[in-house]
Amino acid sequence: MPYQSAHRSLGVIDIGSNSVRMVVYDTAHNPPEKIFNEKVICPLGRDLGTTGLLNPDAVEVAFKALQAYKILSDIYHTSSLQVVGTAALRDAANGPDFIHRAQSELGLTIRIISGDEEAGYAARGVLMFAPDADGVVADFGGGSLELARIYEDRVHDTISLPMGAYRVQAMGDAARENISGFLLPLKSRFGNLGHLYAIGGSWRILALAYMRSQGIKTELQRYMIPTPAVIEFCKHIRELDEVTIANNYRMESHQAKLSGIAAFTLESVLSDLNIRNFVVSTAGVRDGVAHEFLLSSAKTK
Repeated sequence: MPYQSAHRSLGVIDIGSNSVRMVVYDTAHNPPEKIFNEKVICPLGRDLGTTGLLNPDAVEVAFKALQAYKILSDIYHTSSLQVVGTAALRDAANGPDFIHRAQSELGLTIRIISGDEEAGYAARGVLMFAPDADGVVADFGGGSLELARIYEDRVHDTISLPMGAYRVQAMGDAARENISGFLLPLKSRFGNLGHLYAIGGSWRILALAYMRSQGIKTELQRYMIPTPAVIEFCKHIRELDEVTIANNYRMESHQAKLSGIAAFTLESVLSDLNIRNFVVSTAGVRDGVAHEFLLSSAKTK
């Protein structure tokens, strides 16, 4: 049934560690229809593993994006604009400065969500478009990796781990051992499952590259690849330089730059958690935020 919300048009801005995205939903549909969906690449969390601060150049790009998104919110006549911040703003020492500036300069109130909340929103985003999903949702961002166990259209367990792309890069030679140190103790909660539902641009791009390598033309949403094939492809990607990856798989430079670390982490996660299949999800935290807001609005109507 529809959400029965008074908010016909809802905007959500997701400030992540590698991008700032805005989605506008037409809530007359169930699930809500995305009528605007755009992101700006700005690696806010690139320096988290070294300086512990937001990248200064990315901060300026992010503010230009937020300024544009606020104008677009007015153009789309959104009755509510929800702005959330994840790992970069949550963990950076100067995250509070960013939040204060957004409020004072743009009039935007940013809600910082915890790691567990982020995992829950990501999972509800997956369930919003695939209520029959059964497995573990893995949201791989620039600053963190969120895991959520889902089945029977519910989120049953969540955790947030400090192993996003930039942090894994900063681990250097200790990365593989560190990742196993995080994941192996969680195997009974999030492992030995049939499906990993992958969220995050870096892993989606890898899936798209795999599909192109196989000559497969189908929708990305819910596309499934057996784990052995994913691991083999990840090993292949890690052997290539960024220019070759960009040319061979039609990636943009910023995508190719993170593809090696994304492949390394994905291979590690699938192996350590003993997952049988990799499933692509085009959902994200913003969809979970929209879902929660609309349900809350319907209840208070």
